[in-house]
Amino acid sequence: MAIEIPLSIKYRPKKLSDVIGQEVVVKSLTNALNLGSGKTSVSRILAAMENCEKAPTIEPCGTCNNCISIFAGKSIDVKEVDAASNRGIDDIRQIKEEIKLHPVYGNVKYVIIDEAASLTGFAAEAALKMIEEPPQGVRFVLATTDAHKLIDTIRSRCISFKFHKVNWMLMYEHLQKIVELEKIICEDEVLKLISKNSKGSVRDSLQYLQTLINYVGDEKITLDIAKEVLGSIDSDLYFKLINAIVTMNIPASMILVNNLFLNGKDIGSILNGLYEHLNNLSIIANCSGSTEDCLSKLGYSSLDNFYSYLGFSINEIKKYNYQLSTFQKEHKIVINKFIDMLAKVNAGIELNIDPQILLNQYIINSMIYFQKIISSK
Repeated sequence: MAIEIPLSIKYRPKKLSDVIGQEVVVKSLTNALNLGSGKTSVSRILAAMENCEKAPTIEPCGTCNNCISIFAGKSIDVKEVDAASNRGIDDIRQIKEEIKLHPVYGNVKYVIIDEAASLTGFAAEAALKMIEEPPQGVRFVLATTDAHKLIDTIRSRCISFKFHKVNWMLMYEHLQKIVELEKIICEDEVLKLISKNSKGSVRDSLQYLQTLINYVGDEKITLDIAKEVLGSIDSDLYFKLINAIVTMNIPASMILVNNLFLNGKDIGSILNGLYEHLNNLSIIANCSGSTEDCLSKLGYSSLDNFYSYLGFSINEIKKYNYQLSTFQKEHKIVINKFIDMLAKVNAGIELNIDPQILLNQYIINSMIYFQKIISSK
């Protein structure tokens, strides 16, 4: 189907209630308008809260001329600066001149400095003076992923809000609503795959969905298509890899790893998938003995109900439980050891050791450990 406006733009938050996974920030901003720190989307919402035609308001209308121009990034009264490419002293001087002018259409002039930590030494000092004594009716919003790199004198004058990665389940529910609104024909498992691959970024999840829509046109987006287009690693591979380890099948495990690298999969994706698989095994292994009384106190009628909350399907639970049965009684100890050993692979990658060699050795060491545990019974 044709999408006239990219989803990442169409569904960019336009009021605080649209922002997902940032409850602390949203609550703090809801309780006060006179603040000065956030990320770009929330920065624009702040500007709209004070410049909407019904301002001041917690819920900008999103339809007045001021709101439309702010969210489109075209407002004369909201200046957005990318400090990564405009970080010199001359750039700061230009901003200082511009903020002397009164707002043209709105009530308050906003200066949003993205990647503020990139400001050079002299520019940072100049920015400090500007931030300390701004003209009346000017707000500064400093957005950065490296707040610790801001000079102390600037950071101490800011109200700081830390944005967290969004839980994949929240993102999955968000995508479900969008798919329904856009009447996109899509398998539900595709949305879970997108959510997990987005690594906490709502914008990335929408861009992945947009990529799939562009690829299939008016056809249905299936899980197989999504895996192919997004370059995801099939979760079945991890079941096969762990099975190869516990059955001491070195040739099978080496073939699996070799095929991953031959198909162009990067070590980061491989390790993330393996971590997730082992983590899921650990969760199910440790929750299997939970009593109904314990679960009911937490608000869950059954273990299956609790697993559903965590995002596991019935089929996935069956597959994980079957694999756990191959570990014998020591599965909890073995899984935790496998996870600990995987951390050493990451350490080796930082030392620029060949990733495939590291992964092969991890598999062999895991086999040796597992055999040692079983032999000591």
